Amino acid sequence: MSMRRILGTTLLLAALTLLTGCGSDTPGAAREPGGGPASGRPCDDGGGDCYTAPTLVSGTAAGGEVSRRATPLPDEAAVTAYAAQFSEPFATKLTRAATRVEVPEGNTLVAAVVTVGCDVPPGVDVRRAGGGIEVTAQKIAAPHEECFAPVTTVALAPVPGPVAG
Repeated sequence: MSMRRILGTTLLLAALTLLTGCGSDTPGAAREPGGGPASGRPCDDGGGDCYTAPTLVSGTAAGGEVSRRATPLPDEAAVTAYAAQFSEPFATKLTRAATRVEVPEGNTLVAAVVTVGCDVPPGVDVRRAGGGIEVTAQKIAAPHEECFAPVTTVALAPVPGPVAG
């Protein structure tokens, strides 16, 4: 095999890896506060806290640090300030995704960086803890060992009631 062909194949594989790692805005798997899977309509029974499936927003080389503690985003200014910690174009992508999340009356939108690494988690778990909201990534079944650039994943979730910052 010629060196040119090997280099071309290597570059093609690298480009495909980066494209698959770029992620998208996808709703993750919601969880009831007790840790069990949420039903298709978790808020219908009216009892206790209920959580809508979070939206996961992922981007390559976006920056950020993982934090279990969610940040409340009660208005557009808070969304803009939160997104400012990330590089472009991810900050814009996150801001747009936040404006598309349906936040029911009496709920507060929260955000948390759930992973920075080679993989996008299949979903997140959302629960109240210590006066705030904790958001944690669900286990990745077959994590990649290496990647060309880390992928940042932020969970956006509407949660019942006010949330302390």
